[in-house]
Amino acid sequence: MKGAFITATGTGVGKTWLASALATACMQQGKRVAAIKPIETGVDPDPADALQLAHACGNESLANAPGLYRAREPLAPYAIEKRGGPSVGSLRSLAKRVRELANDADYVIVEGVGGVLVPIDRDHTIADLGALLDLQTVVVARNALGVLSYTISAVEALRKRKVSVRAIVLNHVDRDLKNDVSRASNADVLADYFPRIPIVRVPRVQSPDGMVDAASQLLNILKI
Repeated sequence: MKGAFITATGTGVGKTWLASALATACMQQGKRVAAIKPIETGVDPDPADALQLAHACGNESLANAPGLYRAREPLAPYAIEKRGGPSVGSLRSLAKRVRELANDADYVIVEGVGGVLVPIDRDHTIADLGALLDLQTVVVARNALGVLSYTISAVEALRKRKVSVRAIVLNHVDRDLKNDVSRASNADVLADYFPRIPIVRVPRVQSPDGMVDAASQLLNILKI
């Protein structure tokens, strides 16, 4: 299975926008694309992120395909399970379902939920799902104070599971960061820590349209 796994340092950093823009860019190259969010919480009543991805790849049925995890509460899957809600179940079965849904596609784009270490159950995190999928992995991060620790921790967690990070996308997704002087140096510091990982810098973005340039850069980095 060829494709990309879009994960992040946390929630609300632009994963869905990037995954949607990447799906659109692949479609424009004439590729058949399956854009899938295997796990989505906060579904009340619809899986908004999954629907956006499905729309981007022209296959609305992927948003609510059987075998994917959907839960109403906006919590980590393990937190939902502990509150008596549905469990994700077997990660291997979930990864197998993603492969089945992407069987007829040239390329699959899979978006994680929250950050790299969001607990799926007592023993597994999103990073473990990424390892099972074995796709080219992209880490999305918010360009703001604190991103250095968040990103270094995310990459180290992935490497521990033998997941190779192919790119880091550094987003400016906040409006009120005028006094955050870290924004000018975060990318350069991360480049020193990870000299072999390309860092894609994204200016202020508020929709998938703002990710077009980043998606184009990723097409080259991932050799799609």
